[in-house]
Amino acid sequence: MIQTTRGIVIQTIRYSDNKLIVKVLCEHFGLKSGMVYAGKSKKTGGSNLFHPLAIIEFDSDFQEVTRFIPIKNPRLSTPLHHVATDPTKTAMILFMNEVLAKTIADDYVNDVLFDYLKNSVMLLDDAIDVRNFHVWWLLEITRHYGFYPQRPDTPAPAIYFDMLNGTFEHTIPKHPNYLEAGVSAQLVDLLDLEWPQVQTLELHSSIRSSLLQGLITFLKLHLENLREIKSLDVLHAVFH
Repeated sequence: MIQTTRGIVIQTIRYSDNKLIVKVLCEHFGLKSGMVYAGKSKKTGGSNLFHPLAIIEFDSDFQEVTRFIPIKNPRLSTPLHHVATDPTKTAMILFMNEVLAKTIADDYVNDVLFDYLKNSVMLLDDAIDVRNFHVWWLLEITRHYGFYPQRPDTPAPAIYFDMLNGTFEHTIPKHPNYLEAGVSAQLVDLLDLEWPQVQTLELHSSIRSSLLQGLITFLKLHLENLREIKSLDVLHAVFH
């Protein structure tokens, strides 16, 4: 049975001169792999349609038991206007894309995550000041993956984020996986904020860098197979 769905392009692999293997996080159906022709005609969609985190729409038979689902009549669902022309936004898209490609399992279905990713890509495309976006986005990803940091019960002069347990402690944890007090305090300030609030938050570049590296470590501690995030170097180059 052919059904129409929206999807977010997670990974594209060149299979041959005119074919691509595309991994798409599909609304209602989870992460699927499909084979598409990479021609230049509107009928095939062309390879430009399948750029990182593109929000597309296509027809497919999700009941077929095959390695690759058919991707028929692919087209843009939500056009993006700035992420491809703004170097900072492009770097963030590549970073977000790599994190997702390395953390979402095949056939994983989570429509709340799908909606968050779709909306966050649109927010990034429209945002004026994106300096804090990747930190906020990564923090929110931990919420959707099920290990969002627990807000401290009481305020304290010094507090340390225990990345191993996802908690804030009043004393230094007895292991190396924690954030220093100043960085931890900024992380507390970020908890449960919406993007408009985060967009106006003043963060020193060194704090932002420490938060980003800390959240990557936090992900690695809670996701067994997460490897090195290579695009992190690109982000550092853009911001420093």
